[in-house]
Amino acid sequence: MFLPEINEFDNPDRSEWNSDAESVYWQLRSEQSYTEIKEITLKAFMDAIAVMYPKDWQGDANCESFKLAEMVCGDVTDIYAKVGDRYFTFCDKATITHSSIINRITREMGL
Repeated sequence: MFLPEINEFDNPDRSEWNSDAESVYWQLRSEQSYTEIKEITLKAFMDAIAVMYPKDWQGDANCESFKLAEMVCGDVTDIYAKVGDRYFTFCDKATITHSSIINRITREMGL
């Protein structure tokens, strides 16, 4: 799973709670949680299915996708997909549809 490093949050008085600063912090964390598509092995794909019950598992004989039920941050989650005989992962919004996942992989990976 992806855990981003936060370097751009600045609050000079860390003991003082500030709702605006906290909102900015969590928005930044969420934005930094998005990742590029990465090709993975069948073993990594199958291990991800076994981590926890897959959320929104969809597909057919040529392609499939699922999301981990646990969010990375906010509404961003780990997404896994199979297109043909290749396997991929990336982090994106949990609400992204199966067809959007497959279209993005096909477009960005030149399939």
